[in-house]
Amino acid sequence: MPPRSRRADRPAQRRLMRFWWRFILVALIAYLGYTIWLGGAYRDVEPFVAGQCIAVAAPPGPEDMAILPGGHAAIVSSQDRRDRMAQGGLYLYDMTSRPGRFTPIPLPPSLPFHPHGMSLFATADGQIFLHVINHRASDRHTVEIFLLQLAADGTPTLRHRGSVSSDLFVHPNGIAAAGPESFYLTNDRGSGPRWMHMVENLLQLSRSTVVYHDGRFARLVAEDIAFANGIEVSADGGTLLTASTLWRMLLAYARDPASGMLVRTGSLSLPLGPDNVRRDSDGDLWIAGHPNAFAFIGHAMDADKESPSTVLRAGRDSRGVMRVQEVFADPGSLLSGASVAVHHQGRLLIGAVFQPTILDCQLEPERFRDAG
Repeated sequence: MPPRSRRADRPAQRRLMRFWWRFILVALIAYLGYTIWLGGAYRDVEPFVAGQCIAVAAPPGPEDMAILPGGHAAIVSSQDRRDRMAQGGLYLYDMTSRPGRFTPIPLPPSLPFHPHGMSLFATADGQIFLHVINHRASDRHTVEIFLLQLAADGTPTLRHRGSVSSDLFVHPNGIAAAGPESFYLTNDRGSGPRWMHMVENLLQLSRSTVVYHDGRFARLVAEDIAFANGIEVSADGGTLLTASTLWRMLLAYARDPASGMLVRTGSLSLPLGPDNVRRDSDGDLWIAGHPNAFAFIGHAMDADKESPSTVLRAGRDSRGVMRVQEVFADPGSLLSGASVAVHHQGRLLIGAVFQPTILDCQLEPERFRDAG
């Protein structure tokens, strides 16, 4: 039999190529559809508050907060993210009345300050250390460490103990203090130009990391996360939780307090893209986030567009089973783009990424509902 000619093989090769191109196209469409679904593009949010909330005028972009020991006040990290050249600030929110009032906390005048995530650490002798992520420039990020002191009348002062920098601080977002000068932080993106961050989000690439700084050196302790965001350490120091906004879950890690190293132990799926996660004095977790990522992107581009928000409480019931409950949901009319929720004895404060507003809420626990 004569050998087959190359010309005779070409139709089969073309059919094979057409098959693979169709397969790739179908797979791409399916993946994009999954991404749109996971991002909550079609998720409706019905208004719900397990209590009563008051809208309080705030400095622009109160993106992160932390309640001081005793619950009499909260520290608020503020940055106008629609004007990134504007100097940011830290504020004390008095919680002895409702609504409370904001008092600016003086900062070193020579310090370029554009804050993001922040975290408190209280020592056994009552000292309070404040760790704040500072985006000094588009390509330079530091962690500012302060000693926070309160006068008898509640007036706050900060003593700047220094700035911490590292090549591993690619684009820090959330921070969890683990000691007076040690901390974990999340990089919400990998290295590269800004357009690469857009590709990461669209394709859900796992390029985010967790970095541990022990007070002297920084090192990577967790990798392969899709948009790592908020982060928190358990009360006993044995567990670390990291929010993955794109995966819509909390990632749990066993933590070695001596070395700071982490081992991933599990995850908790959520009905939102979590932003910050905060632990209260009872050990419960309070998670603010974005049920519709595409609406949040629209809100980030246009202040007149609303973005829905949800706040969840996660805690163990009497049987030790983790229970996730919804305490707040809003389509954007009360607050758009909620980023943080902090809680103390029924009092809940909710901050936002862009809006010059916080919500000061009084909760009714019997109205909490299981999150779907």
